[in-house]
Amino acid sequence: MKKFNPEEKLKKAKLTESEIENFHSEYLENKSIVGIDIYKYSEYKESIQVYVPVLFNSIYDLTIKMCLKNEPFFFSNYGNKLSDFKENFISTGDGGFQIFDNPFQSLLFCGYFELNVRRFNSGSYISTLNKNLFSIIDRIELRYCLTYDKIICYDNNFYGAGIINNARILAKDSLNRLLIDQNSLRWFEHHINTIENLTVITLNDLLEISLFKDLDKKLTSLLFKKSYNYIKSLDILKIGNIISKNTNLNIYNLKIQFEIGFDKERGMFKKEYANFVFTVGNLNTQGIN
Repeated sequence: MKKFNPEEKLKKAKLTESEIENFHSEYLENKSIVGIDIYKYSEYKESIQVYVPVLFNSIYDLTIKMCLKNEPFFFSNYGNKLSDFKENFISTGDGGFQIFDNPFQSLLFCGYFELNVRRFNSGSYISTLNKNLFSIIDRIELRYCLTYDKIICYDNNFYGAGIINNARILAKDSLNRLLIDQNSLRWFEHHINTIENLTVITLNDLLEISLFKDLDKKLTSLLFKKSYNYIKSLDILKIGNIISKNTNLNIYNLKIQFEIGFDKERGMFKKEYANFVFTVGNLNTQGIN
């Protein structure tokens, strides 16, 4: 993102009304925000709470590595190393906010993050670190939120409606769901007609869309193949609205199911069965509290 540095402008003796109203506007960008936090973190004992950020960092790092390795088609223009992702992450200890260019990247990130949560819960990690963390924390559940709105970067920090709205939606949700705002839903409607089309769209289809058509056709995706994909189902329900900064936010409950298999022969998995069908979100229709 282009960084907002207003100090020199503000040192002028007098600013015109136009400068006051418009100077910052060129630094505002529409971005997709993924909010994540660990469900019922505050209810853990103190002796467990201190290890939760360690676990989150471990899952976060692994998720980024999987996105870079398995989904270069979607993330090649975003970054090619861990630090590129971390530069766009706001940590809250038990979670945080990841800033992406578009909701497509956000959903894939949520998918791989939840996959690694399921790997942790099933005891299928091969690393000693995560095996020990599992013995301390036991299984975990996460809740996710996607928003799409304007943000600004100042002094290596991020501010704006996209982040504010995301935090407020997460704070209102008392369940382990995947909630999205109307802007995110409309983004999918604009680019692929309906968000439900994620269950049928292919890599060949995406190459015909203006958002992706200029990408290197040699880039690949594990989840989206040339003639099929590994999204098994998707459901979207409107569940309510909240007021944020005098703005009425329509909130939707999204449930999306993926399938991913691991290569046992290369030592990537320790269990006899190496396939995962997993769901991000659920269909609980309780409103926003």
